[in-house]
Amino acid sequence: MFIDVTNIRKIPGKTFHFDLTEDLRPLALGNDSIEFLNPVRVSLDVRNTGKVIVFSGRFDGDTELVCSRCVERYPCHVGFDFNEEFCHESDVQGLSEEVRDPEEVHIFQGNKVDFGSVLRENLYLNIPMKSVCDEGCKGLCAHCGVNLNNETCQCTNEEIDPRMEVLKKYFNR
Repeated sequence: MFIDVTNIRKIPGKTFHFDLTEDLRPLALGNDSIEFLNPVRVSLDVRNTGKVIVFSGRFDGDTELVCSRCVERYPCHVGFDFNEEFCHESDVQGLSEEVRDPEEVHIFQGNKVDFGSVLRENLYLNIPMKSVCDEGCKGLCAHCGVNLNNETCQCTNEEIDPRMEVLKKYFNR
């Protein structure tokens, strides 16, 4: 997702608004990949502050994640606000006077900003590391692997301290 900033760079103080709809390629997340079920929506304001171009707005998309308790896929809405600063390589001198943290400003060349890569970084930060289909998810039985949300397992929940195993054998005679 490239944004042409040719006209934006010419008019300091002006804000441009974009409503974007984009098909995102799947994101690799560990051994899994995250695919969006439909095109994602981005509401984007691009403001020229002088040397810095500020991209701010909202991302919304629907995907399926795998529950870390029951290992079932479930639909998940991913939505977050973002605020990213960009600076053309020719304007880097004196940048520290205009922004609080020059290390967090993205430097670009030419007249196009690769906003897609920054958006993917934000996606990785906003997708939960341990996703759960429901707060009340019971997960899988540790012994037989049955999904406890759908059925009850036949395992005995009797856990005996290994130090007391000798007493159990004594009483079972």
